[in-house]
Amino acid sequence: MEHEFIELEHIDTSVAAKNFADLLNDNKTYFLNGSWGSGKSEFLKEVKRGSQNKLITIDFWRLSDTRSTIEIAFSKLHPLLYWTIRLGIILLVAVSILMTNVVDIGLSNYFGGSKPLILKLGGVVALIVAVWQVFKKKSNEFYCFSLSKLPKFSKVLIIDDFDRMSEKQQEESYKLFSLINGKLPIVFVGDITKVHKSDDNYLSKIIDRQVELPFDLHPSKIWNNYFSVLEDKFNTVLSDDFKKRISSENRNLRDREHFNDYVNQEFFTRGKLGHVQVKQQLLVIYAYLFYPDLYMNLLKDEAIRVEESEESGFLDIIRIGHTIKEQLSKIQSSDNSDYPLSFKKNKLEYLLYEQTSNRTKIELDLLFTSNSEKLISEIIESDQSSDFYQYLSSQFRTFSKIMKEQLLTIVIKESIKFKNSPSMNFIVQESLNEVIPSYERDSPLTKDVITRIINMWESILRNENLDQSEIIYFLNKHDLLSFHELGLYYSDLRIDTETFSNLRRKDFFLLTYLSSKRLFEKFELWDNTIWEAIKLFDDREFLSFWISQSIITNGLGYKGFDIIPEDKRYTIWTGRYLFESPHKHTDYKESVISKIKPRLEKMEKEGFTFTKMEDTRFKVET
Repeated sequence: MEHEFIELEHIDTSVAAKNFADLLNDNKTYFLNGSWGSGKSEFLKEVKRGSQNKLITIDFWRLSDTRSTIEIAFSKLHPLLYWTIRLGIILLVAVSILMTNVVDIGLSNYFGGSKPLILKLGGVVALIVAVWQVFKKKSNEFYCFSLSKLPKFSKVLIIDDFDRMSEKQQEESYKLFSLINGKLPIVFVGDITKVHKSDDNYLSKIIDRQVELPFDLHPSKIWNNYFSVLEDKFNTVLSDDFKKRISSENRNLRDREHFNDYVNQEFFTRGKLGHVQVKQQLLVIYAYLFYPDLYMNLLKDEAIRVEESEESGFLDIIRIGHTIKEQLSKIQSSDNSDYPLSFKKNKLEYLLYEQTSNRTKIELDLLFTSNSEKLISEIIESDQSSDFYQYLSSQFRTFSKIMKEQLLTIVIKESIKFKNSPSMNFIVQESLNEVIPSYERDSPLTKDVITRIINMWESILRNENLDQSEIIYFLNKHDLLSFHELGLYYSDLRIDTETFSNLRRKDFFLLTYLSSKRLFEKFELWDNTIWEAIKLFDDREFLSFWISQSIITNGLGYKGFDIIPEDKRYTIWTGRYLFESPHKHTDYKESVISKIKPRLEKMEKEGFTFTKMEDTRFKVET
């Protein structure tokens, strides 16, 4: 919205302008020095407001005029006299022609007896004009004479953009100067280092005083003020490297205005505020404006590298911060965990003229404090590339204890409903890290660490009414402990009791039991107690159990063990060649398939499809 735009405040130079206006009371020659876009024109407007003299500006560089410099100057300094002469001549010529016998429309009748005199006078004027056109170059002599004799009446002549004029125009300006020098104040405006005759110091011979723009218009001053505005507007602190680098490049008022236009365009018109990291977006805008080659590297996703030879050339500016090239290289490689996403993680959002699609931090703050169905849905469905997950991973440590507990409660409840997601796993892992840091959990885990992990989670999960099997399920599902580690702790599990049949995740209870007895995938060693326990599984438990034993697959990988596909299609491996022993074939037809065949046939009647296959991925042909 327009009211959000950053407006550049007027820079008050009234004191310096008044001082310069006072100088113009003397009929001397001045050079107002400043680069293009540094604010000279605005400063002169301030001077004009505070001066008693009439400032007359001529910009020969912008004029597309065939008249000579002398004539243009005369027309500016004496406009009334100049146009009176020109219109008078045109009028007399027109009258003389209309009164001739060739073009006689009766005008002469209005002059009565004065007709012969008027005709003679018109003829003389027409003759003078004709001669004037033939000897046009001589016409400047009249203007030269007039400029040197006529009074100027407190006028000041401003010759603007003097440094941008052609060499010929500058030389003609010097001729003009020789005519009016000492008769009125003259101000040449431009960058004195770019004046054509500066080599032989010619300009210094005609300039009485060189005047610099006030310090308030100096690049370091205008940008420091602007940085303060940006920091207030975006509620951020810009790096000293960025601020010092821009200040050192002498970017002037016009550069600042262009930069601010793009800041308004990207942050407000395109709505990027809150969707991007402010410092990185400002750097990309700066590169777009002043380093187009480097911006093209960003656009093409080409790495920006600072060569050793370049580094040696940067030694003189190390004290004022890194180069823009170095800073751009840094944002390409910076994998910071802040939110919104960094340039490296979300490049498209930072490129100019692109629209944003991610949510702002404020929007996500509100979502996380809502404890709504929408929040639950996001926790379940968001993947690692989503803005929700990136926000969660970057901000979780800043959440209050209450919010962390609420998020963990949501995860526990949804996890038992067979749900799983990167966000759920992250919340679980971070909850563990706050009690037992990752550096204390070096692999392989010691029995002491395993005990600490289980004790921590049992106290939390039992408060959520999870039974023993669900606790095991939760610990393994979220990669807190492997079945091997669970088997080391739960070494006294029993599956031949009535309690087992009432467990809500009998499959994970049995898998932990098998691990504790070192019977994982050793089907020939399973006794009847195990096979009877398997018969107590519901369909989901049955499928996830055999997926864990590598007999059945739904094509969704290990993390998809709880998911039953809509088409209910599964593959049963009747045998396989092992990776570690590619010449050895293991057959499951008798050891497994024959024992679970009745259950498979029952499930097929209920809509499941089981395709029997040999796993030959690691088979070596002989």
